[in-house]
Amino acid sequence: MVIYAIPGLGTTEKLYVNTKIDGVEIIILSWPVPEKNDTMQSYAQKFLPQINTAIPFCLLGVSFGGMLCVELSKIISPEKTFLVSSSKLRKELPWFIRLFKYIPVYKLPSERQHRKMANQGRWIIGFGKAYIPEFLDMVNSMTKDYFRYCISMIVNWNGKSFPNNIVHIHGTKDRLLLYKYVKPDHSITNGSHAMIVFQADEINRIIEKELNLV
Repeated sequence: MVIYAIPGLGTTEKLYVNTKIDGVEIIILSWPVPEKNDTMQSYAQKFLPQINTAIPFCLLGVSFGGMLCVELSKIISPEKTFLVSSSKLRKELPWFIRLFKYIPVYKLPSERQHRKMANQGRWIIGFGKAYIPEFLDMVNSMTKDYFRYCISMIVNWNGKSFPNNIVHIHGTKDRLLLYKYVKPDHSITNGSHAMIVFQADEINRIIEKELNLV
């Protein structure tokens, strides 16, 4: 079994440093270069060349990566699709994110300001001081206009349906994609938006159970 994993917005393979599933190969997908007119659906399709569908596989996505996995699951046929700290429908996004579709203030900041805001927002996500160097590294590795274009995909996502193979794992203390807006299959007590790093053991065990590996 292979799990293809997509990181969260502005992060890289480092996000999955503690993700280890017994008997499973985890392949972290690279970010395709986003374009101005990309939608969640069109951008998800750009990941397809990195996925071998000839063998059994699952998808795993954190936050924005989870939303992309929902759209990928409508195109290909994973055994299961695991969402961590994510939303499987537009209506699971907090009202303040949905509002940006109609008041697109996210278009105003410059490239430099977008990166600065991503860095300053780490406390909302749940990254502590000890993780600052790694987080800055990930943010600064993104291509030009990455944040502007990807934020546009999120706020304009229509996301009205999801496949029945979705397994949604969410933290009760998520301060970005608020717990009260989602209907997860598994809840992580006190889990933050960054729980894939800090509460990975609990998430790993859930995935193993879902795959009947324990």
